[in-house]
This record gives sequence, structure tokens and C-alpha cells, in this order.
Amino acid sequence: MKMAWPSLQIFLLMRWLRLPALAVAVVTLFGCARTITVTIPPHVELANYPAIGVIEFVSRPPGLGADATKKFINNLHAAQSGVRILELGSQPSVLKDAGYDVLDFKAVKAIGDHYGVAAVITGTVDLTDPQPDVKFSTDLKSLAAGVKAKVDGRMSARLWETASGATTWSNSSWGNWTVGGMSLGSNGSVSAGYHYPREKQDQILAALVRALNGDFWPTYEKRNVEE
Repeated sequence: MKMAWPSLQIFLLMRWLRLPALAVAVVTLFGCARTITVTIPPHVELANYPAIGVIEFVSRPPGLGADATKKFINNLHAAQSGVRILELGSQPSVLKDAGYDVLDFKAVKAIGDHYGVAAVITGTVDLTDPQPDVKFSTDLKSLAAGVKAKVDGRMSARLWETASGATTWSNSSWGNWTVGGMSLGSNGSVSAGYHYPREKQDQILAALVRALNGDFWPTYEKRNVEE
């Protein structure tokens, strides 16, 4: 019986150590195993739709919708390159073009016919005004340092199939973020204004989109295989 050289060495070592044959088999098995990374396809394959229409997200406060929609689309393209997306515009204008006032399955079917898309994505985004989280102190400096402002954010989206008007996917994401605090002036006065820069708003929207779009991204899993 011919035996590969590494296995023969292990076998002779086990004979010398007088270990049972089972130990030889276990050591040989581990010596031949290796780990590979396997790609798991996304839960939702957007390539199944020849073209997808995206309606600008409805936002509160107004003005966030366009930015949130842009980040959403960029994330989709990063997850699944080559997906054909048409930006249809605001929800009121799209509904008007389709001849409807309310977004329901009938309106979705009409939108599909009007724009020639196989699916439609709609969504909402909501960011609250900064709210203080006060820690009381008799010292003004401690008070200013202890006051933080937080913003709650929520984003939801839905994928409609235009042939039937049925929803084939929906998801939501939410969280809260610290965006700043009170400032102490040189004369000792406390300013109640909160720092809420545009960069922070972009970070919040990007985080909500990443959490929302997990079903569109492939995942990776490590597995042990025998050579």
C-alpha cells in the first residue's frame, strides 16, 4: 500500500508514540483540511428586473429626500453593478403623470406602464430636530460640557412589482446620533445652539442606507474543505 509522504511520517510517528490508529486518522484529516471563502448571493437579485424606477423618497423635514434617494441608488449600484435604474422624480409628480392621487397597487401598475419599468422603489426618510440630553450641574462649564444633542433617524423603502402591483421587498432602519452640545461663551454665557453640520447629516443618511440595503448585498462565509 502506497502512502503519501506526509501521511507516512505521521503514521510512523504515531507508531513510535504507540497512539491508536484513530488518532492517526484525525491528525491526517486536519492536516489535509483548508478554509475557503464562499460568496452567498444577495436575498434580492435586482438583475431580475430589466429596469427599475426609483421615486424620490418622501422626507421630513422637507429637502432630505433627494439626498437620501441619491445615497440609496449609489448603494444599490455598489451592491449589484449593472442594475438599470430610472430616477422618476418626486412622488406627487409621478402619481400625476400616472393619473393617480394615492400610491397603491393600481397606481404602481400604471407607473410601470407609463415609464416602462418592471419594478418601482419608494421610500421615506425622517430625521428629528436635535433634542437635548441634559445632565444638571451648578458649574456652567460642566453644564455646557454635559449637554448633548441627539437626532433620531428612520428610513423605510419598498420594492413594488409593476406587473401585479405587489410588494416583493420592504425594510426599515433606524437609530440615534449625537450631533453636538451647548457652547460656553467668553463672558460665561451658555449658548443653546446645537452643532449640526451637513457632514453629520450625510453620515446619518449613509448609515441608514447601509442598514436598510443589507438584502441587496452578497455575503461571505468561510468553510472547511478536504483536499
